[in-house]
Amino acid sequence: MEMTRRKFINTTGVVAKSTRREFLKESLAALGFAVLPGGWLFAAPPGWKPQKRPKIVFGVLADTHFRTDGQWRLGIKSDRYFVSALEYFRNRNVDAVVHCGDMADRGLVEELQFHADAWFRVFPQNKAPDGHVVEKLFVTGNHDIWGWRKDIDFTQFVPNKNEWPEKVMKMDVARHWERVWGEQYEPVWHKQVKGCDFFGMNWIENDAGQGESSLLRLIDAHASSAPFFFITHNRTHGGFNSAIKRHPGAFGLWGHLHLSAANWNTVQMLNDVTPSVQCPACPSWWRSDGKWMGGGDNGITKVPLEGKLQGGKWEQGLVVRVYDDMLTIERREFGAGGSLGADWVMPLNWGTGNGERGTGKHPFSKEELKKVIGEPQFGKSVKLKVESVKLESGEDAVRVSIPLADGNPDSRVYAYEVVVIGEAGSQKLFKSVYAAGCNMGIGHETNGGVTTLEIAKDELPPGKSLTFAVRPITSLGTSGRPIITDFKI
Repeated sequence: MEMTRRKFINTTGVVAKSTRREFLKESLAALGFAVLPGGWLFAAPPGWKPQKRPKIVFGVLADTHFRTDGQWRLGIKSDRYFVSALEYFRNRNVDAVVHCGDMADRGLVEELQFHADAWFRVFPQNKAPDGHVVEKLFVTGNHDIWGWRKDIDFTQFVPNKNEWPEKVMKMDVARHWERVWGEQYEPVWHKQVKGCDFFGMNWIENDAGQGESSLLRLIDAHASSAPFFFITHNRTHGGFNSAIKRHPGAFGLWGHLHLSAANWNTVQMLNDVTPSVQCPACPSWWRSDGKWMGGGDNGITKVPLEGKLQGGKWEQGLVVRVYDDMLTIERREFGAGGSLGADWVMPLNWGTGNGERGTGKHPFSKEELKKVIGEPQFGKSVKLKVESVKLESGEDAVRVSIPLADGNPDSRVYAYEVVVIGEAGSQKLFKSVYAAGCNMGIGHETNGGVTTLEIAKDELPPGKSLTFAVRPITSLGTSGRPIITDFKI
């Protein structure tokens, strides 16, 4: 089909004052996306950069959901995801590894043992190759205790109920934990690693406030200067929120929602004081659409993001490095490999009254993150491709092929907004779609980063010649310049 560029004539034969390009500008503006000025690469005030060596380095994982049999539901049957992450942590010389829960998928002891077998292959006797101890900072999640449902009948996995005490975690969590991991189990625990305090809250089946009260007693007894870290599976469980909000020097780490670390919305602020990061799943075994995976992705664009992600089930985790005056969070994909974008950086002692650092908005607040995430941009020479196709259903459609918007290496594209304008701007169609491979490592995007969107012809605005425009956006909604082309039906 032919690509064309021409002026439009109104019904009186006079050249229309407003071309489709002008209509296009109005349409893009109507979507409400302000183009924010580009900012510094890191989520911290200018000048904050790591100095010397970190005091402590630790890896973070969540929601590995192992299963050990051949039956498939939601859990993972292979330990390669966990092992690849642990090997990456080992190569980064970590001092500890955090796991935010849901190690098992169905609450079986053998699933937890599967985890331990992998762990001790990578860290024999809990040690790195140079002999230093790598501390386990693990908590249980709902799947570790309940399976995938609180009222689950374990007879479907262990038919003989007499075997439950030895095979079902919840029958005696403490005994099974101690046997598998070789350490004491506590519903709420405190550990200190290289001068940093860590507080963990295991999944408590019938909480009734005991988790919160126990956690607060531990904090009062052991918390030192900032930072110290809270680890739990779900921050709405066991009084985690109320405990963490009253401690401005704390930093929260939790899992449960299986979100992607490529999405900056996983950084949250509690009470505008305490940062909390929803840690990514390793691997992303859940659905790959915006109804779950994105955790509010439909709020990124004015028009809801459509359909499933185009390729790539990620295996993500974090590496946290703590320095004297700041911490950094590296976001990593362990499967195909690659970084998920610029490190998140936070000065320490924010909000504790230390002069300039304690004033204004926290660096991890949404307002500040928007300033530093920047604008994804298309390269100067890339072009938008539009072609006629026939769908599997037999419908006639057009396929829009969007090149990867990687013209600004400091700002990663997460989705695209598409506007189609009919002749003389008579009607407009708005679409939003995930960028292909947006949750994979940079350089490992699906299909070379080319994103496709198919639109049935009966959905298009009327006219024989249409204008297509595509704008790249980040997971926080900051947007770059559009690329535009005309297409003749």
